Amino acid sequence: MAEAPRRKMWLDWQRGLAVLYMLQWHTWDSWRHDSAASGAVHDLLGLIGGFAAPSFLYMAGMSQVLGDAAQERKGVPVGVRCLGAIRRALWLLGVAYLLRVVWFLAGGAWRVPDGWHGILKVDVLNVIAVSLLLSALFTVGVRPRLHAVIAVAATAAVALLAPVVAGWQHPPSRALDYLYSEWPRGIFYLFPWAAFCFAGSALGRLAMKESSPFTWIGIGVALALAGWAGDRLPTFYAHQDYWRVSPAWVAIRLGGVVATSGLLQLVPASADRWLAWLRLMGKHSLLGYFLSIELPYGVLSRPFHKQLGTYAGLAGILAMTVLIWAASAAAERYDGWKAQRARAAA
Repeated sequence: MAEAPRRKMWLDWQRGLAVLYMLQWHTWDSWRHDSAASGAVHDLLGLIGGFAAPSFLYMAGMSQVLGDAAQERKGVPVGVRCLGAIRRALWLLGVAYLLRVVWFLAGGAWRVPDGWHGILKVDVLNVIAVSLLLSALFTVGVRPRLHAVIAVAATAAVALLAPVVAGWQHPPSRALDYLYSEWPRGIFYLFPWAAFCFAGSALGRLAMKESSPFTWIGIGVALALAGWAGDRLPTFYAHQDYWRVSPAWVAIRLGGVVATSGLLQLVPASADRWLAWLRLMGKHSLLGYFLSIELPYGVLSRPFHKQLGTYAGLAGILAMTVLIWAASAAAERYDGWKAQRARAAA
C-alpha cells in the first residue's frame, strides 16, 4: 500500500483565503454607502471578491479527487467510493436548500408575496453540489490519465458552450435554471461555473505529486494570458456577456486561482504557526459561507446597511473577519469535544 502523502497546507490556506474573499465583499456590498460604491477601494474589493466562488468550486473538485485517492489507499471498493461521493454531493445540495429556507424564515421573506420563490434560487452551493455529482462520474475508479483528459475536456466544453447555453430561449424552468438563469431566478449556474470545479478535478492529479509551485504558476499565467488574448479576438458568439459567460473571463479567473495555488506552495509549512487562523476558517468554510451572508445582509446588521463610508466599511470587514474566525474556533472546539466523547464512549 502506498504511503499516504503529507497534508497539503497550501490547500487549507487557499480555502481560508476564499472565505476571506467572500466575507469582505458581502460585508462591503451590504454596508457601504452609495457614495463609496466607486473608486479604487471599491474596485479592488470587487476584484478580490470575484475570486471567492471560482476558488470554492476549484477546491471542491480538487478535494473530491484527493479524498477519493485517500479512500483508494485504504482499500475502499470503487462502488462504495462512488456511492459516497454521490451522497456527499446530494447532502450538500440539501444543505443549499435548507439554508435558503432558514434565510426565508429569518429574513422575513415569508411576509412578501411569492417570497418563497427565493428558496428555489440557484446559488453557489447548488452549483458546487451538482458539479461534484457530475465530476464523480469521471473521477471515482477512473484511471488517472483518462480522468485528467476527461476533466480538462469537460472544463473546456463547459466554458466554451456557456454563451450558447445563455442565449438559448426556453420557457421558464427551475430545472433549467441550473444550466443558466438571470436574476432574480438565479445567482450562479453550471455554465460556466462548473468549469472551475472540473478544472480543480483535473489539477487534483497534479496535487498528488510532489510540490511544484512554478508549474502551477506557469499554468495559471498561461490560462490568464490565453483569456486576455481571447478577449481581444473578434466577437464569435451571438450572446456575448463578458462578466457572466465569457470563456475569456473563465480563463483569466481560473488562471488567477491556479497561480495562487502555486504561490502558496512557496510558503513553508512552518508558516502555519502564523496562518493557523486562516486554515481554521477554511476548515469551517460552510459555516463561514452561512455567516458571511446572514450577518452582513440579515436583520441583525440592518442599522449598518448602506450606511458606512469607506473607512468605516473597511473597519466593518475587519470586524466581520474576527467574528467569523471566532465562530470557526468555537466550531473547532465543539468538534474536538464531540470527538473526545466518542473516544471515551468507545
